Amino acid sequence: MADINRSELATLIQDGYANDFLAHTYKTSVALSAFPTRNLGTKTTNLPVLSTKPHAGWVAESSSGATGVKPTGQATWANKTLVVEELAVIVPIHENVIDDATVDVVSEITRQGAEAIAFALDAAVLFGWQKPLSWVSNDLYASAVAASNVFTVDAAAGADDLAGGLLQGAESLSEYYDPTDILARRGLRYRLANLRDTDGSPIFMASMSNTPGANDQIHGLNAHWVSGSVDDGASGDKLVWDPAVAEALIVDSSRVIIGVRQDITVKYLDQATVGSINLAERDMVALRFKARFAYALGDNIASGVATSTNSPVSVVIPAGS
Repeated sequence: MADINRSELATLIQDGYANDFLAHTYKTSVALSAFPTRNLGTKTTNLPVLSTKPHAGWVAESSSGATGVKPTGQATWANKTLVVEELAVIVPIHENVIDDATVDVVSEITRQGAEAIAFALDAAVLFGWQKPLSWVSNDLYASAVAASNVFTVDAAAGADDLAGGLLQGAESLSEYYDPTDILARRGLRYRLANLRDTDGSPIFMASMSNTPGANDQIHGLNAHWVSGSVDDGASGDKLVWDPAVAEALIVDSSRVIIGVRQDITVKYLDQATVGSINLAERDMVALRFKARFAYALGDNIASGVATSTNSPVSVVIPAGS
């Protein structure tokens, strides 16, 4: 029987874990699970987004008056540019650890790599943390602030308490958009668990289904729980969701587009130098995880408001934030 050489082994590892990596990335990332995705075949894609809407008018039966003329309407489209940028991480590990482990270490590393990619994407899209310069759309938080869609939670019970702030955030979008989703850190579900509206119905409804895609509900909005941490830029960690900055983001999910390039890969390395580590010299291997995404926010519908102050996002912030 012919032996399997290193090259063939590397291919087996890459093919065997790439699907697991992709699936766990989608499962972990709120940006990928909450918003529409587009498969992109090129680095840069121009996406037409409705900019102005036509309006109808009443027409009188007049052969000479201005009211007898059918009005004209204008529908214009503006481009939103999706530019694909790369996220990557390399995880080195000693061969002895793999040999001696009682669990599938490679599978665990694959999950960790997928989470690292997912958390970095969420941090960029939600709060602009290390967002690529080519992603010219505001991140969700910045978009809400620019449009003054900001609602501060009052500690006292009433219209401006936490539950009321969430309702006000949704209402602020409803004239021009359809608020569909709420994004928050997982701890919010425990703060809302015992709250009731005026007729006694619970504000928070946990999903009773394990079906993929089933969501918890808050005030009828699909709830997505943000977790994880990212590199803080100083060799440390920072939370993707900082509870001191925001309680929740409320979004019209149809206006957020995540582009995905179909070259998400897991690559097995055994002869490379990673940072200052020569893998061959130290009997180490490494897994390189790479994914490429784009992001755009459709915030330029001119429906009676200036596009520069228009946003499909609102934010609820804690007092003193």
